[in-house]
Amino acid sequence: MNISWNGLGSFVITAKPSQDEVSIVTNPFAVDGVRFPRSVAASIIVTSHEGDDTGNRAAIIAEHEGSKPFVVEHAGEYEVRGMFVTGIDAPKKDKTPHTIYRFDAEGMRVGFLGALDRTLTEKELEALGPIDILIVPAGGKDVLAATGATEVIAQIEPRLVVPSYVTTEAGYGDVSALKRELSGSSEEVSKLKIARAGLPEEDMKLVIITNS
Repeated sequence: MNISWNGLGSFVITAKPSQDEVSIVTNPFAVDGVRFPRSVAASIIVTSHEGDDTGNRAAIIAEHEGSKPFVVEHAGEYEVRGMFVTGIDAPKKDKTPHTIYRFDAEGMRVGFLGALDRTLTEKELEALGPIDILIVPAGGKDVLAATGATEVIAQIEPRLVVPSYVTTEAGYGDVSALKRELSGSSEEVSKLKIARAGLPEEDMKLVIITNS
């Protein structure tokens, strides 16, 4: 599985659940002052909420000629070419509609918390289930800040943590505060390449994906 970061809450998650690779793009954005890559290819587009930081679907092209990316916007269970997507209702503090997700492929479970701004309820945690790799917002402003992100990480207990919304370009805080809060091992990479056998056995690890 490969995971790269486009900025804000947008990631490209590519896995090979069967013979072919399948790519998910999360929250494609069109925000002033933050560059979004051109012609990102995907099989699936996933959005956690409505807004400028999620609505740039026009920038996403189909992975295969003659097809269109499958769009997921709401809670439910979906399957696209062996990639399983589970959406869970998790409204923001002000009750704005918001969805968090779990992606299952290659024997791993990836949690994507979108633009969450609060801790999770027991019902949401149960629906999310065990998570190996957690993508969690940590930049403050209108999403979780480092302290809140640390609380959610403790709720879920993933094996790898990947922070999102950690860019000062759009007024969010950088990743340094989360690094201090977690105070464990961390690594900075341009792209996360991981197989189930490579997941940490015991201590959780923070993986900071740079937006190259």
